[in-house]
Formats: sequence, structure tokens, C-alpha cells
Amino acid sequence: MGVKRQYLIASNTSDGFVSFSHGFLRDAERVYILKGGPGCGKSTFIKRIGDELLQEGFSVDFINSPCDANSIDGIFIHDIRVAIVNGTAPGGIDPKYPGAIDRLLDFGEYWDIDYLRNNKDEIKHYTDEIDGEYNSLFKHLKNAKLVHDRWEKEYLKGMDFNKAEEITKSLIENLVKERKEFKGKEYHRFSGAMTPQGNINFYEILTEGIKNRYIVKGRPGTGKSTMTRKIAKSALEAGYDVEYYHCAFDPDSIDMIIIPELGFAILDGTAPHVFDPGEGDNLVDMLECIDTNIVHEQEEPIKSIETEYAKEIVDAKKAYAKVKELNDKLENYYVNATDFNDVNALRIRITKTLKGMKN
Repeated sequence: MGVKRQYLIASNTSDGFVSFSHGFLRDAERVYILKGGPGCGKSTFIKRIGDELLQEGFSVDFINSPCDANSIDGIFIHDIRVAIVNGTAPGGIDPKYPGAIDRLLDFGEYWDIDYLRNNKDEIKHYTDEIDGEYNSLFKHLKNAKLVHDRWEKEYLKGMDFNKAEEITKSLIENLVKERKEFKGKEYHRFSGAMTPQGNINFYEILTEGIKNRYIVKGRPGTGKSTMTRKIAKSALEAGYDVEYYHCAFDPDSIDMIIIPELGFAILDGTAPHVFDPGEGDNLVDMLECIDTNIVHEQEEPIKSIETEYAKEIVDAKKAYAKVKELNDKLENYYVNATDFNDVNALRIRITKTLKGMKN
């Protein structure tokens, strides 16, 4: 059994759809890019290949879809440096080095085109309805971000930046002790995301085997992301590769970093991805940097802001659930139009090829 990791390279955020697919494909020597409509078997195709190679002892990263908690958008097979990825919208990945590295797999070749054309009115209807619900989703997420910014400002009023800097410097001194000759590499991902079925998060699987975990607690504006970025920058400049896991709500914020070579991870353990320290974990409490004589959490305006933020998130989740409902109806047409025997035959051929690439 190989080593499995799981994360996302894209998310529907308050800034719209954000993808780090370019960085994900950077180290691949061979890339299979899948194209096709919803419901034509791309996720199942990718997942079954990943599962089979995992059983054969390959180390595989599974890339979850932000649009469906049960769907896989890609895999990266470390032993042979091969990526298989869904290149259909909204990700929209196209071959960069056609033939030399990238191979396009068009699942449209397995469609009953006459069936789809006969149902074009329904397909157009559901597609347009989905676009409208996505507009609603992004509107509420953007509104929530504006509210969140006001929330942060209330805590910033009582923030002791000198104390926050002391905590950051102490962590850097303890964790980044040696320097290497060259600057490290950056990897940008998401450790979780809001999906139509609810929030998903892969903190546990991503930090499995990490010796030192630092769990950061705090509130909006208490410097969690800023501290994490400074530690990451120090590690990079010291020559260590850094995995950045961005916030799926605000992609400019960092939820977690992992520096594998130094054996440590720093992660934000506050809502919506609550993660409490376990045995052997270290707690970093950024609330220590807040003057509670200035900031009153249980009073106005913080309570009203918190309520306003929660409402926008609830409305965003309703729109996202509607997207999934409509997408399921749209998928039915493509399921009915697809010859899955041909899809399965292609999967078997590619799996055999990949197994043969391992030394």
C-alpha cells in the first residue's frame, strides 16, 4: 500500500474561483488532461486509477473537487511523476506541451451526440440556471468577506503587534535553525473548502507523520495568517520547501504551512475548521495578543458583525446546494449519453501503462 495524501488545488472563494493548477502540474513529467461534460465519468476514472495504483504501492496525491465533496479532480503519482487532472471548466486546464508532456483525453468522443442534441433545451436551461446560482454564491461570499474585514478591524483595535512579533520570532528561532545554500520551492494548495454538501478539511491526513504540529487559535485579525506567512518565508529563504495551504474563503490568507524536511506544520485551528491540539501538539494562542479591556467579544458591535457574517455564509451555502441540485439534473443527460464501456477500456489501458512506468 502506497502513501495517500488529499487536498484541493482550487476553491470557490470570496475572490471567485481560484486555482493553483499550474503549480500542481509543475513537477509532472507526463500529464493526462480530461475534457468532457458533467456526469461522463471523469471523477470515477481518475479515482479508480488512483486507488488501484495506491494498492500497488504507488504514492498518490488525491485532489478533491470544491464543487462536490465526493468528486476527485485529479491525482499526482509521485513515483513516476504523472498527473491526471480534470481540465473541464471551471478549472479550464489546457495542454501546455501537447504530446511532449500533455495528452488530452476527450470524453466527448464517447457521447451519443444525437441524444444530447435532442435534449439541448433542457441542457441549456440547467446550465444557465447553474451560472445564475454561482453568481449568487459569489455575491454572498464577497459580502461575507466585507463583513469579515469589519470584524477583523474590531480586534485590531486591541492588537499588541509587538507581542505577536515576539511569538513569531520565537517560533522561527526554534523551528528554522539551519540554513541551506539555495532557496526552497513553494507549493500552493487548499487543505479544505466549502462544498455543496458542507465543509471538508484534510488537516489530519496532511499532517500524518509530522513530528511537530503547532495549532494556532485566535479570532479574525489576531495575526494568525501573518505569523504563518513570516515563518514560511523564513523557511523558504533558509532553503526548505514549503507547502502553503490557503484559506478557501479568503485565498490571500494562509490556513496552514507544512515544511516536510523540518518535520513541522503550523495550522489555524479556529472555525470553520476547528482543530484542537492533541497529545504532543503545541498550542499557539494569538488571543494573548489582544487587550480585552479594549476588545469586548460579547458586546456590540462584534456580536452584530458575527451574526451578519453568519447570515451571508448561510445564504452562500444555500446557493451552493442549489448548484449541486441543478448539476445533478444536468449530469443525468450526460450519463445517459456516455458509453461507459469505452471509458472503462481507456482507464484499463492507461492504468496498465502507468504501472509499467515504475522502476
